[in-house]
Amino acid sequence: MFKVTKEIKANKHFLKARTKQINKWLYDHGLTKREAKRLVKFARENIILRIFLNLLDLEGKNKKSYILEIIYITLYSNVMQRSLEIKETKESKIEYLKIIKLIESLMPHSEDNIFEKINYEKIIFNDIKDFSSFNDEILDKRKNFYFTEIGYLFSTISDNNKELFYKYGYLLSMYVVTYFESDMEKKNETFNNFFFKLKLNDTLNETTKEISPFHFNGLIIKINKSLTKYSRTFKFKDGA
Repeated sequence: MFKVTKEIKANKHFLKARTKQINKWLYDHGLTKREAKRLVKFARENIILRIFLNLLDLEGKNKKSYILEIIYITLYSNVMQRSLEIKETKESKIEYLKIIKLIESLMPHSEDNIFEKINYEKIIFNDIKDFSSFNDEILDKRKNFYFTEIGYLFSTISDNNKELFYKYGYLLSMYVVTYFESDMEKKNETFNNFFFKLKLNDTLNETTKEISPFHFNGLIIKINKSLTKYSRTFKFKDGA
């Protein structure tokens, strides 16, 4: 599937070189220069987007043709983070609501008939619900995390394995959210999410091997290193 000469990259230079293009799109869709600048900065550190760009490289795709997908992943990921992280100012709350409205007005076209978009969150939940206190209330809190939408964007990477790439994007975005939810529960001395995270981690690892056996270690290391680094400075929203 992949050329073994390809390596796992940071892609920061690529994103930096597209700053003006991304900023213009964000300006044209109602965000201020300051808001757009923050989103571009967020994009450069966003692990979901960085993995997306790496998979484009590994699949031999032209990243310049995926600018809209890059913007959408940035918007979705930003909302996912803000849904968990504390909002300290009125300005940040306004910015959050503007991004939500932008997402709602510009949902990407989804080719529903190409493949079934499976809800892997419910599948994993059903696998572990008899062994944990994970419940429907916790599941309901996660309904606006755009796992399906991010999965669809990942599916555009592949011509022949759209279902697999959809699954990977879905699981990766869910893993990022679950990672920080688990950290939050440790602080609160609860472990509702523990079994869910373990099962999700196993499923993500298996899917990563299917995506690229050769680059499995590199992808997993990049994901966990990024999440570990970011979790040190992450401030949780009360009751998230």
